[in-house]
Amino acid sequence: MKRIILTLLVLTCVGCSQDYYEWPSDGPDKPDTTPVIHVVKERPEVNPPAAIRQENWVSNGSGSCVHATMITLLRWQGRYKMADHWRTTYGSGETADDLAAKMDREGIRYAYTYGEEDTTFLEWACSTRRGCGVTCMGGSHCIALLHLDDKWACLLDDNDVSKYKWVPRERFLSEWRASNSWAFAVIYAPAAPLPPSK
Repeated sequence: MKRIILTLLVLTCVGCSQDYYEWPSDGPDKPDTTPVIHVVKERPEVNPPAAIRQENWVSNGSGSCVHATMITLLRWQGRYKMADHWRTTYGSGETADDLAAKMDREGIRYAYTYGEEDTTFLEWACSTRRGCGVTCMGGSHCIALLHLDDKWACLLDDNDVSKYKWVPRERFLSEWRASNSWAFAVIYAPAAPLPPSK
């Protein structure tokens, strides 16, 4: 009976976390042995479920990519009420200064960089599991950066939120630098931190 309860507990844990457990095969003589924990690293680090990804929409004749990205990032950090308010209040094209003014007006905590080619900002936003909006296509489009490591960048394009796009790091950074190197992040509690790697 004790072994059945233990097995059910292990199965429950596997279903709700990024870890899985492997019990040592010492046989039934040692029921109190400690499990070996294997850590599975989540990729991308910011991984918003499909249900909270906001698609781009047309407002006043232009796309609302900055606002769509903003809404996804707000939802990812549990700010659903503000995300809904943002969706019904703002739309159309956006500049760095105008977005900052809107976030100030709404009392949103944020950080951003513009024209500085500040890759440490991008790495910070991803490593803290907040993610950030970044410009591309010469500054005419905004998408979400969800992961940045020494080899890869993971992007979520609000024109197609059904899938992530993985691109080589240097290719992404080159495009971002050629697009005014604008990036913004909302700063609330990110998703729970990933467990430490082995």
